[in-house]
Amino acid sequence: MLFGAHERAATSAEARRRTILEAAVRVMGAGGPDAITHRRVAAQASVPLGSLTYYFASREELVREAFRFYIAEATAFLNDLQREYRPRSAADLVELLVEVTRREFMDPAIVRAEYEMILYAARDEAVARDFAAWERGLEARLASQLEALGAPRPFEGGRTLVDLVRGFELERLSRHEGAEDELRRRLTIVVSALVAPVSRAARPAGRRAPERPRTHSDRNRKRRTIG
Repeated sequence: MLFGAHERAATSAEARRRTILEAAVRVMGAGGPDAITHRRVAAQASVPLGSLTYYFASREELVREAFRFYIAEATAFLNDLQREYRPRSAADLVELLVEVTRREFMDPAIVRAEYEMILYAARDEAVARDFAAWERGLEARLASQLEALGAPRPFEGGRTLVDLVRGFELERLSRHEGAEDELRRRLTIVVSALVAPVSRAARPAGRRAPERPRTHSDRNRKRRTIG
């Protein structure tokens, strides 16, 4: 699960703020950003209503901070998982991405919340900036793995993998379909293509170019040179 495993020691005030933000993310996952009100989040967090207005002056501030909280938690989650799964091959990278998705869907409401926040970014410039930075970070993380595997265009590859996984997650959320084996199959095809040689026509290193067949004029030129 995304939340809980990365909780750090904090003061009581910090712990309460964290509880409120996690509750806001869960409310968003259940009903979208429009479902967020101070009263509803306070009920979800089991805290007094006054706590919400103390920490967050407006609903907009609460939504923005909830998204930032989600990004921080998701980053910690990915860092932990990447230390556990150290990809050394294309197959390892595929398994890492499958495992990320598997663990995320242990709590589908949080997955829904991420996509609700992405849509909300179209209406809020601050959230849009945070989302763009988050997306670049995901792409760079994958690009680093692809580059280590010899991919000729790692950043384009990273963007492609992010899009593929997002598409799979949306398919699973909207149709309640999409088994891990299907994601693994799609990723294997794409990752294998991304780390393959640039072109089959590319000449292997160290191999000499084929010689041009000798012509009659070549042989006559050689005789004149010897003579």
